[in-house]
Amino acid sequence: MIFDNFEVDGIPQVVNITPLFGGYFHVYINKRFVTDISMMKDGWTVHFNNNSWLTKDEADIMIELIESGEIPTE
Repeated sequence: MIFDNFEVDGIPQVVNITPLFGGYFHVYINKRFVTDISMMKDGWTVHFNNNSWLTKDEADIMIELIESGEIPTE
C-alpha cells in the first residue's frame, strides 16, 4: 500500500508497505528500503535497518493498519 500525502521537514515522502509471504512486510520510503515488519511467535517485530525518520511510533501505526486490514496482507 502506498501513502503519499505527507511531508517530513517540508520534503514530500512516499511510504510503500509491501506484504510478503508468511506475515512479513517491507517498508520503503521514497523507493528506498528502510525496514521490515514481521509477525513472530511473541508478536510483531520491526527491524530498523538504517537511519531514517521512521520511529517506533510510526511502526506501531503501520502495525495497527495491518491488524485492522487497512493494509492488505496479500
